[in-house]
Amino acid sequence: MLLIDSWYTAFKAKLQAIACHFGYSIQEAEDIVHQFFLDLLQKNIPDAIQNPEAWLVTAFKRRLIDLHRSQQRKGNYMEIESFNLPSTQEIIEKLETDAALINHIASAYKKLPARFRRVIYMKYYQGHSTEKIVALTGLTHQTVYNNLSKGIQHLRQHLKKDAVLERLVNFMLCLLP
Repeated sequence: MLLIDSWYTAFKAKLQAIACHFGYSIQEAEDIVHQFFLDLLQKNIPDAIQNPEAWLVTAFKRRLIDLHRSQQRKGNYMEIESFNLPSTQEIIEKLETDAALINHIASAYKKLPARFRRVIYMKYYQGHSTEKIVALTGLTHQTVYNNLSKGIQHLRQHLKKDAVLERLVNFMLCLLP
C-alpha cells in the first residue's frame, strides 16, 4: 500500500497529462487516474518492479484503451472524434503572434554556430528533408543529423535561461523531431 501511495504522489500528474492528451477533460482525467490507483490497491503488485514509471505508464495506457473500447461499444465515440488536437501549423501560427517569444527564439538562434543554424534553417524553415540537405550541402547524413540534434540542444539550453518562456519554448521544441 505504501508503494502505491508513493507511486500515486510521483506519477499522478504525468498520468493525468496522458489522459488529457487522449481527449479527456481535466476532471475526467483526474477521475480515471484515481480509479486506476484504487484498482491497483486491490491487486497484487510485485515489489520487484524495477522501473515503476514505465510500468505505470504502460498499464495506464492499456486502461485508456480499454475505456475507449468500452465507450465504442456504448456508442459514445463522438467525444473522441470531436477532440481536436491542433495541427503543428496551427500551434506555430499561434506562437508567431507572441513577439517576445519570437525575439527570444531569434536571439537564441543567432547565438548558434553557423553549421547548426544552416541545417536548422534548411530543415525547419525551408522544409527540406535530411536527404535533400545532404544533397545540397555535401555533408554526410550523420553530420546533418548531428548538427540538427546538437543545434536543437543548444537552442533548448539558451532558451531555458529565461524561466518565464521556458514552458512555451519546450512545448514548441517538442514538436521538432
